[in-house]
Amino acid sequence: MKKICLILLFLFSFCGLFADDEKLKLAVMEFEDLSGRISPEMLASATEYIRIVFASTNRYIIISKDRQKETIRDIRKKYNTDPRYRTCTDKNCQIRLGQALSADMIVKTTVSLFAGLYTISSELIDLEKEATIIGAKEDCDGSEEELKQAIDKIVEKIAGIETDTKNEITTYEEKPQKNSSNRDSIACEYARSESDDFAWRVYLEKYPNGECAAEARETLDKSACRKAEKRNSADAWKEYLAEFPDGECEFKARTTLQKLKAKEKNEAESREKAAALQENFYSPADERMDNTFTGRYNFGILANFNYYDKFGLSTGFDFDFNVFSKPDGGGAGNLFVGLGFDLQFYLPIKSDNYIFMEIPILANFGYDFKVNTYAIRYIGFWFSPGLNITAVFYDDDGDIEKAFAWELGFDMIFRSRFTVNLGFGGNAGNYRDSSHFFFNIGTIF
Repeated sequence: MKKICLILLFLFSFCGLFADDEKLKLAVMEFEDLSGRISPEMLASATEYIRIVFASTNRYIIISKDRQKETIRDIRKKYNTDPRYRTCTDKNCQIRLGQALSADMIVKTTVSLFAGLYTISSELIDLEKEATIIGAKEDCDGSEEELKQAIDKIVEKIAGIETDTKNEITTYEEKPQKNSSNRDSIACEYARSESDDFAWRVYLEKYPNGECAAEARETLDKSACRKAEKRNSADAWKEYLAEFPDGECEFKARTTLQKLKAKEKNEAESREKAAALQENFYSPADERMDNTFTGRYNFGILANFNYYDKFGLSTGFDFDFNVFSKPDGGGAGNLFVGLGFDLQFYLPIKSDNYIFMEIPILANFGYDFKVNTYAIRYIGFWFSPGLNITAVFYDDDGDIEKAFAWELGFDMIFRSRFTVNLGFGGNAGNYRDSSHFFFNIGTIF
């Protein structure tokens, strides 16, 4: 009886070994993420899950994960100059790894993103032929729940059987599933592709707790920070803090606001000082010269030569109108036109007894330039053509003569309204043509 049992046990063991020999050795490779959007942790979990699902079909001998890790380290040492073998997600690397593991086939899986949906593609590759035997693909929204469902369907298509892994215990850590829908994912991908604030704001209005809500808020936060940095005004930083009181630029916003407030305070104080200084600097002369009408009173001395060779005294009034003003900048000042009336009395300096008096009536044209000195407020030049009436007294007789008259002069106006004029002029048109120099002092009113 014991002999029979030993024979049966040997037969069962032999059959089991023979059955294992019929199974193909399969190496399940790491997922290759072409989308660049899946986290490394999620990819590792997905790789482990598809390994378990293939093992549950009982159609393959699954090469252990630890053995794969040891072998891939050897491959990396051997091909350390080739960047493809640093992660071994490239097809050539995975084929070389499968061959090093003495596997019959490998499962290569890639994740891609198109039109807002993730596509999971797996292919069963015969290592001897280095050719794909069968492939399968499924779409999902990128959540772990839909990724799990897609893997189940892919394994069913490749292995040719239905899988039931709902009650299986997996070795990877379960993570809370995201409450996301296809529409949420599509809206998220659209906002990413548009890459503008408007799209992200619309997304948040529609999906305030969506799968991309955190990304949307972070993107809007960074964008608002850049705009505030570009404007760099108190209003810009206040707007940023109102929308993102705990944003990543919150400290910078508050610090900049303090600096801007201090700067505005200093500028306000400077403006107040400048205004006070301007108010003190604004003199009685400025007040008069800013008026449309300006009067001037002059008193001075003259030296007449050519015909008369006499000294004299002069007094008179000018009435001028401001026809153009330039308050500041280069050439600031006032352009004026007006009339002047003078009384000039000459005394003889020779033995003759001629005494004569002239009354010039002149038209004034001139420009007074503003200057930045405290005492002198204006410096001007003027030209006055007109008519001169001359009364000549000699012995017991006299004579009245008329002639063309002109004057060209230079004047200074002080802050106290005091004026100084000097220049030269002359008469023409009668037999007593003459010229004279003059020096006057006066005031404006």
